[in-house]
Amino acid sequence: MDPHYDGVIFKTHPAELYRRIQFAHPPFLVIDVRSAAERSKSRIEGSIALGASDLAEALPEGSTPGTEFVVVGVDQYDEEIRRAAQSLRALGALRVVELAGGMFEWQAERMPLEASADS
Repeated sequence: MDPHYDGVIFKTHPAELYRRIQFAHPPFLVIDVRSAAERSKSRIEGSIALGASDLAEALPEGSTPGTEFVVVGVDQYDEEIRRAAQSLRALGALRVVELAGGMFEWQAERMPLEASADS
């Protein structure tokens, strides 16, 4: 991990996240902060459903402050994305990335989806 990037919230685009999913290094988690109704339609492969309120006391199970977290919401206006990103930073996460445009952009770019585990 590049120390110049520690402590900052970044943005990435669907194509870059898709590339990362194919070649997952360094370790990262995709956090889906959309509502249960939105998640029931589809999700990004391997994503886990958590909201900012779920991140109030601890980082997600199995992660460390060195894990990279990619936060996905409905679209670019989804305020839950920033709340979750700030919660992760407050819990000590060194690298937090927001998916620019959220699931709206992911689907517009025709990136792969999987049936939701919530459905």
